[in-house]
Amino acid sequence: MNIDKLPDDCLLYIFNLFNRFETLLNCAEVCERWKHLVFKRLKTVKYLTNSLERDRYPAGTIYFSEDDRLEQIGTSKWFPKLKILDLCEWHYLDLISNLPVKGLQLLSYYGYLDNITLDIPSVEMIAAQDFYNSFANAKQGPKIEQLYILHCNVSRFSRHAKYFPNLKRLHIEDVRTYAPFVDKCYTGPVLEKLEILEISLFAEYAEFFNKKYYGFSLADHCPALKSAFHVIQSREPFVNSEIKNYVLEDLVLLFGCDWSILRCILSKYPNLKHLAIRGGTYISDENIPELLKLLPRLTLIDVRDSQEVTEKSADYIDWYCQRRNRSISFYYRHNGTEITKEWPNSLTKHVRIGRGLDFMKWCFFRDFDDMPFLLDPDE
Repeated sequence: MNIDKLPDDCLLYIFNLFNRFETLLNCAEVCERWKHLVFKRLKTVKYLTNSLERDRYPAGTIYFSEDDRLEQIGTSKWFPKLKILDLCEWHYLDLISNLPVKGLQLLSYYGYLDNITLDIPSVEMIAAQDFYNSFANAKQGPKIEQLYILHCNVSRFSRHAKYFPNLKRLHIEDVRTYAPFVDKCYTGPVLEKLEILEISLFAEYAEFFNKKYYGFSLADHCPALKSAFHVIQSREPFVNSEIKNYVLEDLVLLFGCDWSILRCILSKYPNLKHLAIRGGTYISDENIPELLKLLPRLTLIDVRDSQEVTEKSADYIDWYCQRRNRSISFYYRHNGTEITKEWPNSLTKHVRIGRGLDFMKWCFFRDFDDMPFLLDPDE
């Protein structure tokens, strides 16, 4: 059968199988009918990138290359519903101002962003290497609801927090090895709307393990915080046990502190439902009963990294749940594979964009380095 005689729905089905913009652009040049169908296909596209890591994006993402002439063809016309633009090469900066997108992934840009001014009212999500004048300002900052920043510790964020009063998700980490842990307590404003906090401060040299970790001082200024992931490479986390958060439900702690410090941290969050303790923390079977008393609303405990937590704790939790008519999912080193059965979508490989502002799905079970850069809240 001649392809020209295929009905529109068959051709559209074929076009939906293509994810390279170059291919679709070539199809659009065949005839007006094909061009109309290509427009119809691209009308639903939400994610656009020039990344080569094509297995890290949601289905339906369109990929483009330098030869696709995006800056000359009126991109907003081709992608009217585009939500997130993920750029991996700096020379596409001019493209940014021409697209009314909600999310920008700009981790490849380094200092180039200080030389432009972002004035895109629709932008609500940004992933970048550092804070840049282009978005860390009084005009663009209040529009931002998600920030993913690679070179940032707590005290540095304190200096910029005033620009971002409407944040809902914040991911900061300090990956620089030349001066890690030069940090202080959070001194910025209260972040009234922040719901998800992910923070890691890198310590490459042994002497920095004796410095304090101030991530909890930042969390103490987030009254609406529901989910948190702390990577603590310090023997002395700064913890103010007098400040409580009664809305936090999901907590991941990766560190190597003993039970006394862990108890102090957990006492801040009495209504926790989901708890993961990783990194070889010194927790054992004898601590599990106290843990359940401390956090009576727990429904999930992940202690797979703790070598001293054994089947004895699993038996105790079964007994505890039977007596109280409760259900607690308990993962330790001998039954860790059960997670893949009960949370099949949570252990997938690293993705750059996650669908839904869902901490349990995209963050809780992942390594810190595997978290999505941006989460599409409308999916």
